[in-house]
Amino acid sequence: MKYGRIITKEKLKYYEVAPEVFAAISPNRGLSWANAGFVNKGKGLVYDTFFDLPHARELRSFCEEQSGHAPQYVVNSHYNCDHTWGNQLFGDSVVIMHKNAAAEHVTEVPEYFQAIIEKKENLTLGEKYIQGEFKGFDLTGIKWHDPDMLIEANTTIMLGDMEVRIINVAPSHSDSDLLLWLPKEKVIFVGDVVFGGAIAYSAEGMKLWSKALDFIIDELKPETVVPGHGAICGVEGVQECKDYFAKVMSEFEKNYDDGLDALEIAKKCDISDFMHLLEPYRLFINILALTNDRRGLPTPPDWNYFAEEMMKLKAFQDQKYGERPWDPMSSWIE
Repeated sequence: MKYGRIITKEKLKYYEVAPEVFAAISPNRGLSWANAGFVNKGKGLVYDTFFDLPHARELRSFCEEQSGHAPQYVVNSHYNCDHTWGNQLFGDSVVIMHKNAAAEHVTEVPEYFQAIIEKKENLTLGEKYIQGEFKGFDLTGIKWHDPDMLIEANTTIMLGDMEVRIINVAPSHSDSDLLLWLPKEKVIFVGDVVFGGAIAYSAEGMKLWSKALDFIIDELKPETVVPGHGAICGVEGVQECKDYFAKVMSEFEKNYDDGLDALEIAKKCDISDFMHLLEPYRLFINILALTNDRRGLPTPPDWNYFAEEMMKLKAFQDQKYGERPWDPMSSWIE
């Protein structure tokens, strides 16, 4: 991958993936260690704003260093807190979200996660996992920032002479997924529609997600892909995400049993080709979504429950495949 400037700050590394187009990449330490983007053309646009105010503040400062002002637009890839909770620091920008994000976001409460971060005694297995994932974040002062524009149709914004397309691919990872596509530059910011160890919360979403990946591969044909988490990649990263879901759905069909719970089904699934991904035990959430769909049950976003079951699957996978080391700084490759 060829870059223009590469600028390393305290929390983020900024890669110029096209002239005046920057990918802001986090170390990939687990849940919520997300990426963002900044287009320094026209009056400027930011894509996603991170999980906490310190990361969002550094992003805003970077934008101001490069352009001399705050960006006119903020586009959120979807509702999840690790992509939206920095919005309040961009209050002088026009914040654009999918129309479903306003309703979806109520499932995530900063006080809930902050209480787990600060808890000292009698931690559950799930709470221990969440604490480890969120080490390095400070959720103090987080407030939901209402969007200025809610959209559903594909939308084009001109930033000076640069065409930027906002493309609706919801539902896939969520009910509010928006891609940011720069057709001339062949650069796409995809949020959580592409990332290693992807998580779907419904069977319908998983199937439609695969169609969204086909659309990126076959129709857009990007040269540079900025995922929601992890290192910048090419279309091969999109293909791997598609292959992962195909494998998950195939293994589920092969191993589903009415008498087994989702964890036991997940243990039967062979994902040995994907054990190099970050936290392969996230498989549990995908199998849970498929299991609940088969049984006509909802899959509410209960992260304490998710975390406890993932830790059980991790112990099983470690014994079966061996523990796999992970370098968080692998996302900062040049």
